[in-house]
Amino acid sequence: MTLEENTPALDLIRWTFTVNPEHRAAIEGHLSDLGLVVNVHDDTRFVVSWEEPDESADEVIEAIWALNGEPFEVTQEEFQRLSLNILQHTDEDVQEAA
Repeated sequence: MTLEENTPALDLIRWTFTVNPEHRAAIEGHLSDLGLVVNVHDDTRFVVSWEEPDESADEVIEAIWALNGEPFEVTQEEFQRLSLNILQHTDEDVQEAA
């Protein structure tokens, strides 16, 4: 048994990168068209979230490099949902605290 067999699928990828401001709109539009959540700060700094990625991240990055006209550094963070808890407040919590 290998580690890969036990590794859960990715639930989220987050990219952080800076682009040429002349190509911001094209890159933002391309990523939005793919269904990614795009936040842009100062017209050049991107923070992009991709929930449950089903395509190759490398292909998407190469496409935005092409739109930018040159490659740039991309920081990629990968998240796996190991557990999911829902915490709710109830009236019993208030009574127990009193």
